[in-house]
Amino acid sequence: MPCPGRWLNRVVFIKPMDRNEIEEILFETAEGIDTPDGREAFFGVIRDGDPACADRLRGLLEVNARASRFFREAEVARTVVATQAGEEWLGGADPAEWMAPPEDEKPGERIGRYRLEKRIGEGGCGIVYLAEQIEPIRRQVALKVIRLGMDTERVVARFEIERQSLALMDHPNIARVLDGGATETGRPFFVMEWVKGARITEYCDTMRLTLRQRIDLFIEVCNGIQHAHQKGIIHRDIKPSNVLVSDENGKPTPKVIDFGVAKAITSAGNPGSTSATFGDQFVGTPAYMSPEQADRKEHDIDTRCDVYGLGVLLYELLIGRTPFDNKELASAGITELGRILIERDRPSMIATLAAMEPAELKEISDQRNIDPGKLITALKGDLNSVVMKAIEKDRGLRYETVNGLILDLRRYITHAPVLARPQSRLYLARKFIRRNQLVVGATAGIGLSLLLGLGVAFSYYLKEREAREEQGRLHKVAEAAHASELKRFAEARGWEEFAHVSLLLSEGKIQEADERLRLTPLSSIQLSPQSSSVLRSLGNWNALRGRWQQAAECFQMLVKADTLNNGERLVQSIDLIAIGSALIEGGRLSDYDQFRKWSVERFGENSTDLEVSRLLHSVLLISSDDASLARMDRLKPILQNTEFRKEHVNDGWDREAAIWRAFGLAILEYRQGNFTEAKQWSEIAMAFHPNRDYINAALDPIHAMASFRLGDTTSARSTLDRMRKRIHKAFAPDLPAAYEPLGEYQGYWWDWIIGRILFREAEALIDSGPKSAD
Repeated sequence: MPCPGRWLNRVVFIKPMDRNEIEEILFETAEGIDTPDGREAFFGVIRDGDPACADRLRGLLEVNARASRFFREAEVARTVVATQAGEEWLGGADPAEWMAPPEDEKPGERIGRYRLEKRIGEGGCGIVYLAEQIEPIRRQVALKVIRLGMDTERVVARFEIERQSLALMDHPNIARVLDGGATETGRPFFVMEWVKGARITEYCDTMRLTLRQRIDLFIEVCNGIQHAHQKGIIHRDIKPSNVLVSDENGKPTPKVIDFGVAKAITSAGNPGSTSATFGDQFVGTPAYMSPEQADRKEHDIDTRCDVYGLGVLLYELLIGRTPFDNKELASAGITELGRILIERDRPSMIATLAAMEPAELKEISDQRNIDPGKLITALKGDLNSVVMKAIEKDRGLRYETVNGLILDLRRYITHAPVLARPQSRLYLARKFIRRNQLVVGATAGIGLSLLLGLGVAFSYYLKEREAREEQGRLHKVAEAAHASELKRFAEARGWEEFAHVSLLLSEGKIQEADERLRLTPLSSIQLSPQSSSVLRSLGNWNALRGRWQQAAECFQMLVKADTLNNGERLVQSIDLIAIGSALIEGGRLSDYDQFRKWSVERFGENSTDLEVSRLLHSVLLISSDDASLARMDRLKPILQNTEFRKEHVNDGWDREAAIWRAFGLAILEYRQGNFTEAKQWSEIAMAFHPNRDYINAALDPIHAMASFRLGDTTSARSTLDRMRKRIHKAFAPDLPAAYEPLGEYQGYWWDWIIGRILFREAEALIDSGPKSAD
């Protein structure tokens, strides 16, 4: 019989530890169960495996309850005696009220600037409320707070991991984090956007979505999880209740919620974070849990556990059931549950449908707007192979990345060969015919006509020869089609390898990523919005290791991807600085000239002061022609109309932004030959007293060259000597192998490359010029 209680929502598997630690965790879990029925069911599960342990836990809970009552009664008695002795009763509280156990927040109460409206959900350690934000704007939000009595160090750590996990991500298919803080009693909370939607399975069944519509919706969920993986986060608890669908502008939009059991892939990207498993625990929901999550011997949980959870979710979306029955899993003990998940084979979707009663199969088919027979036919072959590859027991046989699952589903939609099936000649030919029905039909008609002609005019030798020649031509067409399919298959393999390289980089496996990258030519990658983030990461990674040719190649492909996808801006303004620096350091000056013409056209119109500042940094690193410089005059007012008075500029980013705006004006004036104005703008920047070496590395060369051009050689040489020491210190040894920022107050790698480029120009100008009179 299924065990009641919300504690069954997740099952915890514990790695090998001593008995005292195990019983301590079981005691904390039992103490946190509110209802008697739920606690009794929990004891029943423990009793199946260890009756003596269950009896000890029950005794400990009874002793703990008596001890709690004793201390509360003793405290009340002490307070009454103190009152009789003349002490003031603090707050006039009733002892009975004081003795009452603490309660969770109630609707109408406030936490910070949020007023609670109603409780909308709860988990093992947190409660979710629908709340109204009072200020600075009014809106409805979801507020999650640790429940009273559960704010142990372990639970608080897990709660903080969830908040930081969500804050890292910015994707339309992941619920956004809006705020965070602590209650007056010190319990952490965070605020998320309120997703007004239903579980994805309920939404699909209610709206009677077709198989294709369900797959399209599922791909959006996969895009959200892939984004989380690129940010270094594994969800580990993918299930329908954690994927809500709402209508946004008339379009159904799924959003992934509840990263409460998320695990950081690596802590390198966040110095303050941890990839903690919280007491060597692995958490998940049994029906959607991968075998490695249930294996006590398995310590290395990676992104493929999310691939498994997504596979189970797709399985349920398509046929309305999960591979393993929920009731069976809920009634099994922990040991038996682990054995089922690790050892038992997953039934195919076709086998599950075949085992259904006709009435149930009819109901499921109706919810998908398809006849039962057509449903089984549609799920055979490619779609069943994709799902079964995603939920393989052996994770080495699953898709290595979520992106691999997405690509195979898109191949299925476009009738291309999927990687989940063997690539036989017959299979490839069937796929080619399915995608080119008109052409193949016409070709078959021609062939039939030729055969009929041969039967009628068998005696005519010439016609027979022509027929054979035609057959030879058709054979070549078929061979060419087969070769084309093999090429597409190779390209798909190349893209999957490329995505794997990106994942290895995010996991910090640099050497393995480098080895795989050498086997994956960039020319085989299809340029798309999905590949842009990978190209950006690889470009920066190569730049930090001084591999300028490889970095330049990645960045130029990023620019090409932006050009091919005009509907989306894949290149951001901050990318321009990295691209320009890499092209110059790689000696690709002709490519740099093409790049800056493209940049001015792409970012020169209707740009913000930040984008204009970054644009000037990237396109003026070396001299330009007069016509191009004249066209940049229209960019000056955008920067000049911003604030440069120190008393009106805040410290931190506002101050640094003002320095970089002044630097942009200084380098533009210098390239245009306005040396007095260039010196003045560089001095305005220096007046903010920047104490960052990477900022001064860019400012000093412009000031020195402008001073030299105006005849102040003494000042120019003095500044040049200071620059030389700074640059030599920064690049001896070379920059460390890390990515933005290099360290606290150390800037990004391109800040130092800009300084080195301008220093070389200043050194060549000033050292070759006339010496000062003194």
